[in-house]
Amino acid sequence: MIEAIVLFFVLFFPVGARFPPGEIINLFFWCFPACVLIFLLLGKAPVFRPKRDIIVLAIALPALCLVGFLVSLAAAFSGFFPPVEVPSPSGISGWVEVIFFSLGIGCLEEGYFRYYLPQRIRQIREEQGLIPAYPDAVPFLVSALIFAFCHAYEGPWGFTNALLAALALSVIYAKSLSFPGIALAHGLYNIFVYLSVSLNGSNSG
Repeated sequence: MIEAIVLFFVLFFPVGARFPPGEIINLFFWCFPACVLIFLLLGKAPVFRPKRDIIVLAIALPALCLVGFLVSLAAAFSGFFPPVEVPSPSGISGWVEVIFFSLGIGCLEEGYFRYYLPQRIRQIREEQGLIPAYPDAVPFLVSALIFAFCHAYEGPWGFTNALLAALALSVIYAKSLSFPGIALAHGLYNIFVYLSVSLNGSNSG
């Protein structure tokens, strides 16, 4: 488990340090190589099956949007909104940065929280002879909780949104084993969030 903890800090704490000229370089020289490192540590890479991956994308992206909408609706009714505001990109260069950042983070987070961590927990369980002790859903649940706690800075609704989104992606991934599908869905959902914020800002202005 030490490997998983060290890998978490290695992958996510340097994310704030950008490589000039920005997110494009960051995507190819940080996010993608980090995913390759994850695959090497597990000893296997995800299988790309375009037809399956597109179907998974078509299921996962609406699921994430539905979760986000329901949580936003609940937050609106409660009158308590997350303290973190999503900045609205400005200009073409701003949107290019957002697109590459969103895709990179989607790939990196799904690589660790849905692809790597549950499999590593399952391997540890098998090595310790704990196979009958708990069901296969537990590694995904543990990973989803950690993912949600990583978004606790967004407040209770941000935590809730991250937890429900992680659980939805975990179920979809467990049924399909399509890493490209959920990674792309995560990235596109991030872009959708920025787009929604930008449109709301335009309407209110």
